[in-house]
Amino acid sequence: MPDLIPPMLPAAGELTDAGDPDRWAVEFAWEGHRCVAYARPGRVRLLSSTARSVTGSFPELAVLGDQAPPGGMVLDGTVVALDEAGRPSRGPLLRRTATVSPDAALRSEVPVGYVVTDLLFCDGRRTCELPYRRRRAELEALDLAGPKILVPPSFGLDEADLVVRTAERYGLDGLHLKRLDLPYQPGRRTRNWLRVPLRRHRQVLVAGWVPAGAPGGGRERIGAVLLALPEPGGLRYVGRVGIGAADVDARTVLRVPATGTPPLGVPDGIGVDPRWLAPGLVAAVEHRGRTAAGRLTLPSWRGLVAPAEHDDDLATAIDAARRAASAVRPTVALRRPGRGTGHAPGHGPETVVLPRAGAVAAPGTRPASEDGDAPPDARAPGPAGTAAPDRPARDTQPDEGRPARPGAHRAPAPDETVRIRVRDAVPRAPVDPVPPATAPDGPWHGPLSRRLEQHFVYNTLNTIASLVRTDPPRARELLLGFADLSRAADRAGEPSIRLDEELAAVRAYLQIERTRFGARLTTELDDPSGAGVDPSSAVPPLSVLAAVRRGVAEEIEPHSAGGAVHVRLDPDAPDGPAARVEVHPAGPAERPARAPLVLLVLPLGVPVV
Repeated sequence: MPDLIPPMLPAAGELTDAGDPDRWAVEFAWEGHRCVAYARPGRVRLLSSTARSVTGSFPELAVLGDQAPPGGMVLDGTVVALDEAGRPSRGPLLRRTATVSPDAALRSEVPVGYVVTDLLFCDGRRTCELPYRRRRAELEALDLAGPKILVPPSFGLDEADLVVRTAERYGLDGLHLKRLDLPYQPGRRTRNWLRVPLRRHRQVLVAGWVPAGAPGGGRERIGAVLLALPEPGGLRYVGRVGIGAADVDARTVLRVPATGTPPLGVPDGIGVDPRWLAPGLVAAVEHRGRTAAGRLTLPSWRGLVAPAEHDDDLATAIDAARRAASAVRPTVALRRPGRGTGHAPGHGPETVVLPRAGAVAAPGTRPASEDGDAPPDARAPGPAGTAAPDRPARDTQPDEGRPARPGAHRAPAPDETVRIRVRDAVPRAPVDPVPPATAPDGPWHGPLSRRLEQHFVYNTLNTIASLVRTDPPRARELLLGFADLSRAADRAGEPSIRLDEELAAVRAYLQIERTRFGARLTTELDDPSGAGVDPSSAVPPLSVLAAVRRGVAEEIEPHSAGGAVHVRLDPDAPDGPAARVEVHPAGPAERPARAPLVLLVLPLGVPVV
């Protein structure tokens, strides 16, 4: 029996990536700890996907040795534990993998099982070279199912809709597509095995946002939007999501005054200086489920929702918040001149009525007449404790028994209402005019065409960070692609680069965006060799990438239907070989198909030596 067979790794994909239905199988994806089991009679060894031994962490799986054939077997599968809701979850497994010898109490509290998905070696024969259809038949013939072992069913591609509904019902986080006619490829990531994440859609309240960049950096931009959902005790924080800083939704959010309060359950470290909004805006998000703490898993922004389309629970929460706000009577604190009244100078009500018996007007203010105007001979006072420039200083309270003079302060009668003009109580301060903000340039064109856009970097790092726990191999793949993209940006000062190098940067960028947008974004890139174009042809650095980014940001991201981006290589263009970037916006089925938008036609230069 072999000592080590590195596990084959799936590539990210969608159901639409599968071609001939007769050549693909559809199976459930199980969230857990990927392990290869080496079992022979009376002995079992478990290795993680990184070849680390985890045998001691899962002693229950020693039952595999009781079912192994005389020549042994090697199984590919996943160790699974269930959360409190009965769904497969990595959270409970962390407690098991944290120890190499769990005691009986921990094994009872966090029971595990082994989900077998492939057969790599059986009874003295290596089976990796067999097509998956035959490997699957031999796996089922072993009849391994038991209390701790599960061999899940495999379905045809024509049953994919049923598999999706079942996976959603039981809280599974994705599907696997496997080519039936191809062998197992140890240690390789291949598109012969695709992992398709399940995406759920729901509406959430926009609870606030955190600024991008350091405080005081000029015009504010949104780094992330903070989300909440109503529950019996109030609104509860359910996560944060990136949003394009130049998107129309971002401008709408920025226009809402930050007058709200934080929802329940806001964790530390969500961002510097969060701005909380009163309930009012509703957004559609796509996510892959909920964590045990109720947070959305890998949420992605799908746009603001019109009020007429709000879900009932969110509309009720918004109405309740507005009724509560309108029921609160505004209060005004009377202060000395120059200290404010709770309203910015020139922006508060002209007259505030305080129906309080026994209230005393603040020193430094003057009483108003019944119509709200000051007595004709009264002049505005100076700062507290001083007189107006042409009036001698005097005490602010009249002597007892002496009639009050015009402009002096007195205690009102018990049934009297004190009327104070705010413009008299607070001197108006000059307001410096605010210069109009200039609109930012479009993403990666104009002045931004030679550097990575800041909010794209934030979104990418957030996406990778969220995958580190749930899908480490995919997170690593995206991180390497992001590194390639960053290196490409560093070459912006060069006069030209090779066409294949430019297309590699485009692929890295689109891989990241496909993770964010899911089924909303489809892409096609011509291969230079297949298109009959010299891959060493010279192009300006980031020229194709800038056009692709512009198409995604301006024609795909703002629209819920999404669309497609195509990079075509035409060796027979009228002016010689050229690269063309096309965007095909999607739309409702009843709308006539729009012609593709051609964002770039770039003549290819002489090959770079």
